[in-house]
Amino acid sequence: MVSKAADKKTSPYIALDIDRLRIGVTLQAPIYDAEAEKNILLLARGKKITKAYIESLKKRGIHSVRVHERDLSNLMLAPGESQQGEPGSARKLNRRLNQLRATTSRRKQSEPETRSSGSPWQIQTSSFLHQVSPVQTSDYSPALQSKYHKQFEVMTKATSEIYRQLLITTTISMSQIDNMTSVSLAQLSDDLDLFVLEGTAPVEQGNLCRHSLQMSSLAMAMGTQLGLNRDALALLSLGCLLHDVGMTKINFQSAVSHEPVSPIERLELQKHPILTYDLLNQMHEIPMISRMVAYQIHERCDGSGYPRGQQGNQIHPLAKIAAVADEYINLVSDHGQTSGLLPYQAAEKLIFDAAHGKHDVQAVRALLQSISLYPVGSLVELNNGQQAQVIRTNRQYYDTPIVKLLDQEYEEEVVNLLVHDQLRVVRALSQAELQSAFTQAQEIGV
Repeated sequence: MVSKAADKKTSPYIALDIDRLRIGVTLQAPIYDAEAEKNILLLARGKKITKAYIESLKKRGIHSVRVHERDLSNLMLAPGESQQGEPGSARKLNRRLNQLRATTSRRKQSEPETRSSGSPWQIQTSSFLHQVSPVQTSDYSPALQSKYHKQFEVMTKATSEIYRQLLITTTISMSQIDNMTSVSLAQLSDDLDLFVLEGTAPVEQGNLCRHSLQMSSLAMAMGTQLGLNRDALALLSLGCLLHDVGMTKINFQSAVSHEPVSPIERLELQKHPILTYDLLNQMHEIPMISRMVAYQIHERCDGSGYPRGQQGNQIHPLAKIAAVADEYINLVSDHGQTSGLLPYQAAEKLIFDAAHGKHDVQAVRALLQSISLYPVGSLVELNNGQQAQVIRTNRQYYDTPIVKLLDQEYEEEVVNLLVHDQLRVVRALSQAELQSAFTQAQEIGV
């Protein structure tokens, strides 16, 4: 497990336990002894990590090494993956993460808008990310959590009122929209993890306004990670907030009341982005970019989406962010008789889809930076058998979140897995599994 940076301010090197080194990786930078005061070179750039090399380190009494951050993602084993390359879900997930990285590298050459000056994918001085509080290794403030929850409830009602105004009068209160955006940005700035926690909960089927608000919040968090400025985040938020207004003009209740939908019901559902765009196009106060976000949320990078089957650069970059946020909320929410996926399963599916070209790779990476591979609020089991809840992310270190232990056998209540040598996540838990474990413990008197 990653334990700590050798020099948190300036060094690009990070300490890594040798039991977490992946065999077969060729180094892009040299590695050093993490336990020595001087920089003792252990393996040069271009050399490959082998089983014999790891055994040699152990014989020399070396337990951790310093690796360059450019090698970290390739060198560090995925949760549950062994150095022997045992098959299993962790290994499959690691392959998908590697596919995701490889796809990112290829697309940097084929999508110039992500690299050009002023690109929404660059961290610049104007990026809102600079206004976000640093990662905290602490539990949520109860007062702030209560405040956020109440504000979300108020904004849900406000979203419902906005939808009602649009349908009755074809007008919209931009001052109300601006106020909601300001509240969301303030929440995001003060505590991004708590903001994400409120924005990623499963949504009751048919609750269009709550769904729109939550996916708007999640998209804003993702856009922040990608380097968007305040104005771009406002445009993204507005497009997300209004994207389902066209659903109120079709018989969507029958179409979403059961699975699977019939071909006719599917066609009916696929009309709603067009209806949304037509309605928003009547209001000049709605910026064109926000209209495009609302119109293209259901398009997919591989052309498999709707309403026009657009792909790649035909889809607005902000709509690609919105699409991933929308899909995540859909995946974790129940649909009729079908239960939503565990948050981890939803994140894994989006990684798989991005690796196969369905979703924008950088948007999925931004999702993982915003919610972690084991999303905020998830229940997980650690390698020592303890249960914990994910409460915060470590941004680009997707698989090492900050967790709150659910029992007091360990001396710490909140543990940052990024800087902890011993603990790591081995699997995600459902609420039912956690309850069963607690029940068994009570029965045997633990």
